[in-house]
Amino acid sequence: MKPFRKRKIVIIGLGFLMEYIFPCFKKIYGDESKNMIIGVTADEADLEGKKQRMGIDVVLNDNMAALKTMQPDMIFFAPPPQVARSITEDVLVPYYEELARAGKTLPQLLAFPPSPAGSYYQEKLGANIIVANIIPNMISKVGDEDVLNEGCHLITFPARDNWSEEERQELFRFFLPLGRSLSLTPAIFLPVLSAMIATHPLTELADIAARVFNAQGIVCNYGQIASVMRAHHQIRQGYRAPNSNNCNFNDIPDSAVQKSLTAVLDTWYDSLYQFLIENNFSVENSKAMLNALFDLYLHEAQVEDRETIVHKAKKDATKGGMLELCMVSYYAVLGPLLQNYFSGNTDILSEIGLIINEITNAVVERGRGLADSASGAFTPYQHAVMFALFAKNILDVFGEEEGDRLLLSAVAQYGEERGRRMAKRCVAHNKPLNMDGFLAFAEWRYAKDFEKTALFDKPYRAYRILRCPWVSSWEQSGLREYGKYYCRVVDVAILRGFNPDLSFEMPSYLTQEGGEYCEFHWKDLIVDEAQIARTKAIVDEIGESCVKDFIFHTAHLFGTLENCVSQLDSAKGAKAAMQAREAFIKKCSYQEWLWVLALKNIDFNEI
Repeated sequence: MKPFRKRKIVIIGLGFLMEYIFPCFKKIYGDESKNMIIGVTADEADLEGKKQRMGIDVVLNDNMAALKTMQPDMIFFAPPPQVARSITEDVLVPYYEELARAGKTLPQLLAFPPSPAGSYYQEKLGANIIVANIIPNMISKVGDEDVLNEGCHLITFPARDNWSEEERQELFRFFLPLGRSLSLTPAIFLPVLSAMIATHPLTELADIAARVFNAQGIVCNYGQIASVMRAHHQIRQGYRAPNSNNCNFNDIPDSAVQKSLTAVLDTWYDSLYQFLIENNFSVENSKAMLNALFDLYLHEAQVEDRETIVHKAKKDATKGGMLELCMVSYYAVLGPLLQNYFSGNTDILSEIGLIINEITNAVVERGRGLADSASGAFTPYQHAVMFALFAKNILDVFGEEEGDRLLLSAVAQYGEERGRRMAKRCVAHNKPLNMDGFLAFAEWRYAKDFEKTALFDKPYRAYRILRCPWVSSWEQSGLREYGKYYCRVVDVAILRGFNPDLSFEMPSYLTQEGGEYCEFHWKDLIVDEAQIARTKAIVDEIGESCVKDFIFHTAHLFGTLENCVSQLDSAKGAKAAMQAREAFIKKCSYQEWLWVLALKNIDFNEI
């Protein structure tokens, strides 16, 4: 292989990350960079700016042209993670195949998206290619202080490792201007990266603590909070940063504040440490990595202003990437919990530790390419599975007889709350609480996967449901037996919550023993052209403004069940809720659970 300084390079995905590591290129190539490197960007607005800042040729979007022009020895592959596979298959595969047919040497590939792993590129481009996944160290300075020695690059070589030791050391030397390199096996690469990412919100921990304490009349600032936590961290772990250690545990002398800060910091550290150990990262490496990262982010919070930190976080977080998910989860789930904790509710410390673990696992999922479960991805499946798993655990913990009564009451409460929300909106729009309003103000519009047959429309509306997505979901997940506890009462409860004077009967339902269909008798609904027109007029007026997504409905369901079991028996209730939580994560994902968790404590009686 050629010496590094003689290798030609193409950068695919010349964005912030590649600009950040460009000092490594400059150290090797100096002024020759312009002759040895071509970059490709999708950022047309900054095309000329990139050329001027980096002093190399930069082309817009044409990856294949750059490859054929430069004929590189190395490809720095840094597209957004969500398009890494498509660019590989559309660009890299035909290019490597062309080189192989011509008997030419295949270029080394340095892949910067955390996923896919190196084995994917070997499968697509050839088993003998030289490839590595790389996550660069992104912290070089805190304030005016050089902290390169405190961070590290993560480099993972695939199980089929085609790198020679000489090439490996040359790669490490290339990245040395921005810190040392840590070599990881493919199995622990994403867990280690995810734990690193889960230390990022420590700067936000300092911010939320400062805001809460100042609201309580305890005068302190963001930097002082970070200083106290940093000093405690160094004492607890016996850690000294290679450069600045200018922090003081008594920057805030209030002992209650100190206790609150140190307890939550220790919980955060211990949660990530346990996560790493469970993922087979060594004790020595786990402590070394966490000690440095905790100190770094607290140091950053100690000396940087908020505007600088927020700006940097936005630059670092790739849209749809692992860091973005971590920060979104922090703000949606952990932030409100921390505000509650610093306001005096110290009983939730263990819950904070659990959520840190769940966020870290969700980041691993994102790194592996699992789809983000945003509201559009939630369907009746998650709603049905959540109910069935919680019902199963209620019956397991409380027993069949007591669990049956509890589920009857809890589902009735859930349905009535939905109906009351519908009624409040109906009244707010000056519409009557009749069946026209009930149909128009329904909180979901989900017509897929239903099979319905009409019975009659006079003297009232009656029909049968032969197939529905809830029953299909229970069957798909092996949980059909628990659906009966939902189906037997939810629809009548919704109508009762909307208007108890309206009548409804359901003589049979699919999930009862021997059930072949759900039969609905809406005693106050006469369907004719006038009724259809009245309901349509209301729907045209309100649009989709009253429709809630299935994250909302799943969170409402979980929250109601959790409250009901806790009111009956706090210890048993907590056990059933925790087991349902764990089972839902296994059936669905950590990401989906976090979306539910973000909403489960809102007031579902409000509209």
